[in-house]
Amino acid sequence: MRVVFRLLADRMLSARATTGSLHILVPRWDAKLGDSIVSSFFFREARRLNARVTVLTVAELVQMHALDFAVDQVVITSANPGVLELRRLARQLGRVDAVVHLVGRIQPAEILFLKLLRPARVYSFDDRLRCVNRKFGATTAGLDMAERYQRVLMDLGALEVDRTYIVPLPKALPNPVLAPHILFNPYASRPDKSLAFDRSVSVLCGIADAYPTRSVGILCSPTTYEDAQRIEMAVARKNVRVIHELVSPKDVAGYISHAQAVVSVDTAVVHMAVGLATRLVAIYPAMGGLSNPWLPPASPLTHVIYSQQRFGQYRRAGKKNMNAFTLEALLGSLHELLATAPEPEELLSIRARIVPGLGVAKGTLVRQLPLISQGFPEVADCHPGTINLELEFPLTVTQPDYRTAPLAWTPSGRTTEVFELVRIELELDQLPARVPAWLYVAHGSPHRSTPAVHEVIARQINLSEVRECRLHLRASAVTLLHPAQETASISCALSSSQ
Repeated sequence: MRVVFRLLADRMLSARATTGSLHILVPRWDAKLGDSIVSSFFFREARRLNARVTVLTVAELVQMHALDFAVDQVVITSANPGVLELRRLARQLGRVDAVVHLVGRIQPAEILFLKLLRPARVYSFDDRLRCVNRKFGATTAGLDMAERYQRVLMDLGALEVDRTYIVPLPKALPNPVLAPHILFNPYASRPDKSLAFDRSVSVLCGIADAYPTRSVGILCSPTTYEDAQRIEMAVARKNVRVIHELVSPKDVAGYISHAQAVVSVDTAVVHMAVGLATRLVAIYPAMGGLSNPWLPPASPLTHVIYSQQRFGQYRRAGKKNMNAFTLEALLGSLHELLATAPEPEELLSIRARIVPGLGVAKGTLVRQLPLISQGFPEVADCHPGTINLELEFPLTVTQPDYRTAPLAWTPSGRTTEVFELVRIELELDQLPARVPAWLYVAHGSPHRSTPAVHEVIARQINLSEVRECRLHLRASAVTLLHPAQETASISCALSSSQ
């Protein structure tokens, strides 16, 4: 099939002058998130050339390219478009000056597509095609993918290129104090590119035991969540837990942005960590001396360890083995990276009993929350009512995460009040994951005179069957008021784990 299309459609490009701004076409119909992250800077830098960029991609990646990467035009295609679809696209796109096709070999139907587009430049690794006049196969061998996209930009006229990746983040980031210090991702797009269950357990046990004062979070998707839970149970370490609320890549990026280090197999998580400048231990298959363009760029923040491959078996079955590396190598890399990381902040874990409140917060919070969230937007979605907790010992807030200016929240506007908020997590036996919440201290509230009872705000939670809970917060935010001689008998756990 490829031979036929080469005979019928593979022609050298005709030289033509470019008028106006460049129109650059980037096919991204391989539907790979990691590849999109690596190429993300290309779109930002192309705008500096006053170029117009069109991306062809699948529906799953449209929003990322359109909103996060600010691509001028994003056209939805199938993952493997055929001749008819490509003919329609060629008519739809109009004049195209450059095609950037750095996604492997050009497929037969794409050869016809390029003939119909008649661009002035085609950048590709497929050096054998006559229609490719920017042959990047041999000339960029040994370069990583970011360097290859940089070469394209410089050929298009860029004098300097910022290769910092664009990593989309969620609107609401996780609590930076309570987020796990080390993230572990054993999952990739295929089972053979992922760590085996037993290997995941042994690696996590090694990390948890080597860093008992640091919390370790297991990254997973909704499809791998149950497997991650089994890993957590098998590891059975207090400082290891599954991160439950990961629905989208943005959620994962939010946790990576707060982590001290990430340990991951070769997948999009690696490239997110690179883009967010997070310390990274990446596990890649050894290629027997062959260069791998998808390795993360060399950086003091990044270590790569290699899983040894049996190449005869790999050639026959096409499957990789990601488990053939030593735990010593992984821990050695992690130790070197974390040597420059700050020590994690101590956390308090406090038992509490849910008690009736004064019955006035629901009416007042409706007016207070919009004002508070103007300066502290993370509480904007909180339910306009408080959870009243009787703590196992009294405390006062001394270093809140946010303190408002005096707010005129009453209907008359004549009275003002200051509010303090402290990020916490609520642990409820009835729920599988901890719930983000905030200690809410209203300076005019009677609760300020009862330091054993505190109000908490959170997004709406069904507490009909809940009587007790545990809250987790940073130790530096509060002062404990229990007598010193009773310290040993208090079951509050001062720890750095979660």
